[in-house]
Amino acid sequence: MLKLLIDRLSYKPKPLRLYSAGTSDAGLVRKRNEDNIFIDEKLRLFMVADGMGGHEDGDVASSLAIEIISSEIQQLNLAKGEHTHRRNAAAIPPLIQHVIEEANTLIHGDNLSRGLNEGRGMGTTVSGLWIGPAANDYQSRLYTFNVGDSRIYSYTDGILKQLSTDHSHYQLWLDRGQEGPEPRHNSIYKAIGPWQRVIAEQKSYPITDKTLYLLCSDGLSNMLDDMSIRSILHKHLHEDHSSLSIVAEKLVDAANLAGGKDNISVVLIRPDFFL
Repeated sequence: MLKLLIDRLSYKPKPLRLYSAGTSDAGLVRKRNEDNIFIDEKLRLFMVADGMGGHEDGDVASSLAIEIISSEIQQLNLAKGEHTHRRNAAAIPPLIQHVIEEANTLIHGDNLSRGLNEGRGMGTTVSGLWIGPAANDYQSRLYTFNVGDSRIYSYTDGILKQLSTDHSHYQLWLDRGQEGPEPRHNSIYKAIGPWQRVIAEQKSYPITDKTLYLLCSDGLSNMLDDMSIRSILHKHLHEDHSSLSIVAEKLVDAANLAGGKDNISVVLIRPDFFL
């Protein structure tokens, strides 16, 4: 027991270095880019938001959502200090839900002020990754959140895994055994803005070496299947040893080559421990 206490008192978390890059492109068909990305290595927060609404200001919705979420998390960091105590890890999920609701309230209220009823008006998806405090061992932990069909992937040892769930009618159709007519792939039932209430999907993971995380809008995932995304990551990370910024550009280029039917946004994050 004494040794355990001494170990806890003398424990120092492994220093964490973050590498990241991102890019956003209008694609080949859309005249406007309604996507927005957010990268802040100091805040350890990364997001992709895909605005919806066209003439109803989808780009405004995606920008507002990112601004509100990042601002709220920044205020938390300033209030708690850089070395937030581990007991605050339990507060992370409700905090994330709170900032999602804050963004939703503002954007939904704007829609109502324009006379746009429930389910109409501007809105946005969001997928995010935040590295915050862990519940034990004083080590940081990775938290993901998403609303809509902007995705979160992990890529480890050649294996690409989707961490998020698409909040789309197409995904529901797949989950229910493909009963009835196939719905449109981009028809979603969750977003920030169009509806009065929204609940984010949240997960958390321990941080491991040699794992790359990918956030993307559906302009990438609808143009490239998972095998194609994996092949691009494998080629340019392992064979060419390219920088993350070049890999992000290669993903966007491939989506445009496949048709570029929507705005395309990509954010790559690689956390590494070092001695």
